[in-house]
Amino acid sequence: MKISKLAVVTFVLISFGSFNLNAQTTPQAKTLLGNKNTVKNVGFILTPTFQLTSIDGSATSLFSLRGGAVFNDKLTLGGFYSLSVNQIRPKSETAPNLYMDYRAAGGFVEYTIFSNKLLHLTFPLFIGGGEIEMDNDNGSNLELGERNFFLIEPNVMAELNLHKHVRLNLGTGYRFVGNMNYRNMNQADISGVVGSIGLKFGFF
Repeated sequence: MKISKLAVVTFVLISFGSFNLNAQTTPQAKTLLGNKNTVKNVGFILTPTFQLTSIDGSATSLFSLRGGAVFNDKLTLGGFYSLSVNQIRPKSETAPNLYMDYRAAGGFVEYTIFSNKLLHLTFPLFIGGGEIEMDNDNGSNLELGERNFFLIEPNVMAELNLHKHVRLNLGTGYRFVGNMNYRNMNQADISGVVGSIGLKFGFF
């Protein structure tokens, strides 16, 4: 049975077009360890993060944990919680033997670009509430009260694909605090630059 040249050419073009379409709809994420991952519609993440900042002139270390749902490896929606891991010594505090604790929680939205590239950018925005509270070194029951406040913190981070389920991110942001007053401090003393480094685990 003879097959016309036109039929052969048509078959080759259809086959090539089908292969090309499949290649475009299943992009592979480049990773440092060589593991490839197909971009999926919905996934989830869990990201422990260590942060450095300054509160009222005192160097402050924070541990933060955020988790959420990832849509098409671009948009992430979820929640976060962070707390201070060192004793904060406010410069404006005049009473001796006092230190301050910091806590914050809320929601976040994060947008990631070019996630299938080995190195790419991601932009988390945190919105929530925080609390500061003074305490005594000597453990006395002195009532110093606490203060709650609104915060919003935009960030920009560089992110490295270590593995198809693990990413390393490093970046900076700025914590904006709503109107508040506590002892000798106000919102300007709590607002400030934040540096972050963390690991993002998940199915992206």
